[in-house]
Amino acid sequence: MKHLENKTPRPLVPYSGAVGDATARLPRIEPLRLLAVLKRRGWLVVPCFLLAVGAMWALLQRMTPVYQAHGSVYVSTGAPGIPEVREIVPVESKELEQLHSVANGMTSSTLLLRVIELSGLSKDPAFLAGHAGEQGWVERFQKRVRVELRRGTRIIDIDVEDHEPARARLLVNTLKEQYERLAAERQNRLMEMIGQGLAAEEQRLRVRMEQSARKLRIFREENPVPGVESGQGAELPGGELAGLRGQLTQLRAERLRLEAEVEGLARLDVTDPDAVGRLPASGETAALSALAHSLRDKQVEFARVKERYLHKHPVYREIAGEISRLEATLTAAMSAAKVSLDKKYQVVLGNEEKLGAEVKRAEGHAVDVDGLRAKFATLARAADADRELYATVERRLRETSLAGSVPGSVLRWEETPLTPEKAAKPNKPVFMALAGGGGLLLGFLLATVLELGDRRLRHPAAVERATGMPLLGCLPASNSRAAGGMVMLSDPGSDIAEAFRGLRAVLAPEWPGTGLRTTLFTSARDGEGKSFCALNHAASLAMQGYRTLLIDADLRQRGLSRNPAASQDAMMPGLGDYLAGNAQPAETCLLTSLPDLYLMASGSPRENASELLADNRFPALLEKASLWFDRVVIDVPAVLGASDVQAVARYADRTCMLVGSGNARRDEVERAAEMLRAAGAKLAGFIWNEVPSGRTEQPFVSPGRRQIASIPGGGEEESLSSMIESAPIPSPSPDAS
Repeated sequence: MKHLENKTPRPLVPYSGAVGDATARLPRIEPLRLLAVLKRRGWLVVPCFLLAVGAMWALLQRMTPVYQAHGSVYVSTGAPGIPEVREIVPVESKELEQLHSVANGMTSSTLLLRVIELSGLSKDPAFLAGHAGEQGWVERFQKRVRVELRRGTRIIDIDVEDHEPARARLLVNTLKEQYERLAAERQNRLMEMIGQGLAAEEQRLRVRMEQSARKLRIFREENPVPGVESGQGAELPGGELAGLRGQLTQLRAERLRLEAEVEGLARLDVTDPDAVGRLPASGETAALSALAHSLRDKQVEFARVKERYLHKHPVYREIAGEISRLEATLTAAMSAAKVSLDKKYQVVLGNEEKLGAEVKRAEGHAVDVDGLRAKFATLARAADADRELYATVERRLRETSLAGSVPGSVLRWEETPLTPEKAAKPNKPVFMALAGGGGLLLGFLLATVLELGDRRLRHPAAVERATGMPLLGCLPASNSRAAGGMVMLSDPGSDIAEAFRGLRAVLAPEWPGTGLRTTLFTSARDGEGKSFCALNHAASLAMQGYRTLLIDADLRQRGLSRNPAASQDAMMPGLGDYLAGNAQPAETCLLTSLPDLYLMASGSPRENASELLADNRFPALLEKASLWFDRVVIDVPAVLGASDVQAVARYADRTCMLVGSGNARRDEVERAAEMLRAAGAKLAGFIWNEVPSGRTEQPFVSPGRRQIASIPGGGEEESLSSMIESAPIPSPSPDAS
């Protein structure tokens, strides 16, 4: 087959973030993996579900049923329509605090303890179990009672739980009745205390009222002065003092009027008629006012005459003469009025002085009467105040006696409690549903815990997270595995043969001369298919035209190069003989019947395999092989089985790790990858080998005598050893440097 060097596939891109990326190994949500977990361990959910449901059913059968009685009351604080009582008893109120006080009062310890005694709970052994004192009874009963105010209403809901339905209803009725009775008792005690206080105050005020009345009566008897009880002040007999005071007031008013007229005349301007008209109306001022208006009329008429006539005209002279006469008459009348007013003023002033002296004399006689009246008024006011206060207290006392018979708070049934027919607790459907859900959750959790505790790797993504290596390819589980080791020849159309072709494309270099010639296949443990993968990968390279050398580096036991006859095994030199210095490379490199595929056998098993592989002859062999072959494929033992691979891995251009889906464990694969990195291996990635569940991949080398991996051809099987022919070392590769 022609060498296809110029058409080699693109090489594998190194996994740059496998080791350095801190999040590469973190768990991720993988739906397919979750489905696989459910498929493997889903059977745990069913027994957990049945166990939880069965345990809950048995528990419910043992639980004592609890019945709940319900009732609701309407809170009314309105008293009957008695006017006197309504002043003491609070009227109906919509205050939220009052309604909450009623609701809280129905759960008070005093009321609940009374209900426990009356309903017979104090004699019930089941109720008293574990509670010896009254405080324990109340705390336990409070857990059974629920009193709640409906939002936006005056209705209070009452719910009571009990193991007996009839007693639950009885407890609701008793709770309501005893609350009303307790409220009535508190109100009666309060009214009694108020009544006692009012009665004592009424007795004290009665004595005080009688004493005030007696003092007033004695004062009247001792001071029989007429007019003492009058409401207008002390007066002389016959009203003389009042008459004198009235006359004095009139004289003063007359004097003041005359003074005003005199002052007005003194400031009067004769030429101003309006000023004369503003004088107080009297006999003298009336005549002056008439003269002033006549003068003004003439002056107006004279002003019109002056416009028509000259001063020598008869009309002009006549009117001017009249004006002069009127002015003279007005001046004379004013002088006479002043004299007349002055005389009247003097007379009125003298009369006022005389009458004032008389009033002072009369008032001196009435001083004693005023003192008596003031004392009498004080005694009368005290007597009236005592009488009114006594009347008020007496009325309150009567109202209190009536209020004691009127309830201050009334509870009216809004919903009458009925005997419950069905138990409220336990709620079997809810409990069974919760038990079923809990069983399912427990099953899932148990499956998850077992899955997390399972160290086996069941998915390539788990290997990628554990090792930090990329996935190079997947080898599917196929029936072609049973036909023989080299599926590239036995079943070239199978899925697994196609997978090896894909692996060949991934591992091929991108450009000629890059030096990526050597590929090493290993695994964490034996039985994961490394030899199977190395053989078929080498066959795929040879089938593409690459001159390929397959090196069996497992020196501890025969692997790819085993022969059916022991005599032939002893005669066939291998890698071990070359590394020990007992053979030349040409003696160990044999041509198979597959063109371009050469095999370097491992030779006889050796105990010092690690020392031989660590010698400088092995890297020298790889350097020579790079001159004669296009590709070199190395099959080495498992990493954790021997230290051979650590001595070889550093010389390979790429190292591929086989991970079997049935055998791989997380800790082993992680440790193997770390050991390869520590040895200097260039990890290209891993190959996921989907070994069918229930069996492991058959190794090429089994303990003791092993069968040769067979390859069907031409209707009959022939072993790998039958493919080997005696042939010289091929000529150097055309691209060898």
